[in-house]
Amino acid sequence: MYLLRVRVNQSRCSLAAVTRKKSVKAEIISYILLNDEDALFLVRTSEGEDVTEYIKEVERHPNTKFIQILEKTPIGASFIAVVSDTTGIKAFENSYCFIKPPIHIENGCKIYEIIVPSTAYLPQAYSNLNSVGDWTLLEIKNIGKKKPTLTDAQKRAIKVAWEMGYFSEKKEVTIGDIAMALGVAKSTAHKHLKLAVAKLVERYMKEREIENTIPI
Repeated sequence: MYLLRVRVNQSRCSLAAVTRKKSVKAEIISYILLNDEDALFLVRTSEGEDVTEYIKEVERHPNTKFIQILEKTPIGASFIAVVSDTTGIKAFENSYCFIKPPIHIENGCKIYEIIVPSTAYLPQAYSNLNSVGDWTLLEIKNIGKKKPTLTDAQKRAIKVAWEMGYFSEKKEVTIGDIAMALGVAKSTAHKHLKLAVAKLVERYMKEREIENTIPI
């Protein structure tokens, strides 16, 4: 399972578009897709001096169908809005990528946190995003299984094996030689070395899996 942070330029969404002109940052706390075109958003402004003007501009935007202020203070506000733009949300959800609120809004963009069960779903999500607007992958990390870690004995075994030339092309060193250097039985040296190599290969392959999903 993987967690991604993706910034998407969404000029068609009033909530994002207005932040290009107003120095305001906001967060979509939750949302409901009403139909293919419209979504209901619960929004909270998180930063900025132009909160009142921001809300007025959002209300005047042609893609805003409804807006209702729930709470307003001198430094922030919470409101609900029905906006005719579901493109960003559907780009992810139609690719089996799950959005983790809040969705951050700033400088005309939305920043999504996405949970995806496998990197196999990402090419379709990236393709869908291309029709939404310019986008940037900010971060991707594995949140499933922890990276395999080596025990002290495994670290020592692989270090000694490397220093003695066990991994060289000629490979003149045997497991028996490594066992003698470690002061352990041949079977123990073999076990430590085998597990260490397996963990390092697994870690490498997981990192490569992530790299191969990052568009160039």
